[in-house]
Amino acid sequence: MRIRRRSLLLQGALIMLLAFMGPFASFRAALARSTVKVGLLADLSGKTREKGNAVRRVSEMAVDRVNAEGGVSGRLVELIPLDTAGNPIVGKNGAKLLTSDREVTAVVGPADWATAMMTKPFFEETQTPVMMLTWEDSVIRGGKFGMYEWIFRLPLRRRTALERIGTFLRNRGWTRVGLVITSDGIGREAREWFEHESPNYGIEEVIVKSFILTEDVADKLRTLVDQKPQVIVSWCPATYAVTVARILREMTTDLPLFQCHEISPRKYVEMAGPDAEKTLFVSNKMLVWEELEETDPQKEMIRDFVHQYRDVYRYGSREPVSPFMGYVWDSIMILVRSMRAGGTDRVWLQHVLEGTRNHVGIGGVYGFNHEDHNGLDPDSTVIVEVDRVYGDGRRWVGSWRLVN
Repeated sequence: MRIRRRSLLLQGALIMLLAFMGPFASFRAALARSTVKVGLLADLSGKTREKGNAVRRVSEMAVDRVNAEGGVSGRLVELIPLDTAGNPIVGKNGAKLLTSDREVTAVVGPADWATAMMTKPFFEETQTPVMMLTWEDSVIRGGKFGMYEWIFRLPLRRRTALERIGTFLRNRGWTRVGLVITSDGIGREAREWFEHESPNYGIEEVIVKSFILTEDVADKLRTLVDQKPQVIVSWCPATYAVTVARILREMTTDLPLFQCHEISPRKYVEMAGPDAEKTLFVSNKMLVWEELEETDPQKEMIRDFVHQYRDVYRYGSREPVSPFMGYVWDSIMILVRSMRAGGTDRVWLQHVLEGTRNHVGIGGVYGFNHEDHNGLDPDSTVIVEVDRVYGDGRRWVGSWRLVN
């Protein structure tokens, strides 16, 4: 009788325990499913894997910060990285996979222009907000490039960088400009800007030297220097920018030289060595944050990012901080700010993103609207100069200074 009674008691306890654990297990399963999923398209392998893995590291840093601060309405943010392998076809398949998953609220990337253009239709068709990281502006230009209702792109626009250069030239009183461009899209865009906007910045003459990517540029640069410009603006890919710098420094050391903001400053110094000294760039404030006024609203944010990157995560030994990293960080933070304000429904998120105003980020102060899905103006940029180049002939590193 005692054995039967004890057995019944044990059975009752077991039933109560299961009754208690059942809802708890369901709650834990629901909690696991309730993370806010953000996709990431990056070249984690292939020729551009260094940049792609930097994108992933900074994205993970940003997600860690968001989750440490409570996530989105108590839900943790989960980053879902997919390797685009430097291949637009692979990127297209990755975008298709992410956008077909309704639990993915938004996507960050890609940084490659060809991949961005190939993935763009999936984001538009599935109404998935995406923060692209390509320098190419055509993804949010509309017209023949297609709609961009769901496409946002954070890196600085070329025309915004050129506006900053124009203001700098006007303030210096430089009215005679030598423009060195390649015959591709980036060169044409710079040429068109100077043709239309020069009078607004007091520029009286623009001497243009254009070359194809396989052409020897030395003779054209010598002809340009002989025409006595006061400053040279080089709007070329990195390899040709280095060639321009080397040839010019062989001919003259006094002529101011601007290079395109899309070139990695670290790579430029590595490739050009001492010829990079005194080169001017338009940039966000990442490279010169220590020189900013304490009242600058971005200074503390950049200081914290640099500390986390170098001292907490110890990524500095892999790759130094760069201006581009600021746009990656800001992509996550702008998405999260909008999710916290309006929820994780894709349609509502897009609406809230377009209403972003005065978001202080590392890359600048952003303000989107229906027409402008970049959100940066020239006030979010500074002019920086390669101050000194150090090295042993095999490896070069540079220091930067803010040009007032």
